[in-house]
Amino acid sequence: MADPRARPEPGRGVLTNATRSTRRRLGIGIAATVVVAFAVLSATLFVWPPSSSPARADVILDLNGNDSSGRLNLALRLLEQGKAPVMLYSMGTGRYCPQRPGLAIVCFAPHPARTVGEIDFASQYVKAHGLHSALIVAGQAQTTRARLIADRCFAGHAQVVPASMPWSEVPGQLIYQWGAMIKALALGCS
Repeated sequence: MADPRARPEPGRGVLTNATRSTRRRLGIGIAATVVVAFAVLSATLFVWPPSSSPARADVILDLNGNDSSGRLNLALRLLEQGKAPVMLYSMGTGRYCPQRPGLAIVCFAPHPARTVGEIDFASQYVKAHGLHSALIVAGQAQTTRARLIADRCFAGHAQVVPASMPWSEVPGQLIYQWGAMIKALALGCS
């Protein structure tokens, strides 16, 4: 019979303090790496998405969403600069149809009432009018998702232009955009 006071050999079913400490440091290191990777990915996708100077296009599509005044101002500025002859304006929920003398603005209610519905409307409009390209004005946090949907669902060349968002909206937008991105990846163009 074994002596109950005898110590088991290290590495044989009993964790030593050194082993526990090593596992704890490894767990903390992995968790820290995951948090940092998530933060960097979130910043790259939603806070500072890649963008370039907008090129001339056949239409400008103003997407609905948070800070719609920032999007509208940018879309109107691009229209006034002659970046496109017509602007497609998503009415979304609770938005009015802007009227500007001398500017062609087509207002529409997307179906479904999501980014994919807005891009689908623009795609159908472009096809019906024999056009080929669009400048899509999206909210800063929505830019990456709008680009993904446009690449999949827009019949022609699309460039996504981000409208800046207030810093106070960043935390809420990060949460919303991660969920919306997963939904966009899962649902495709429907």
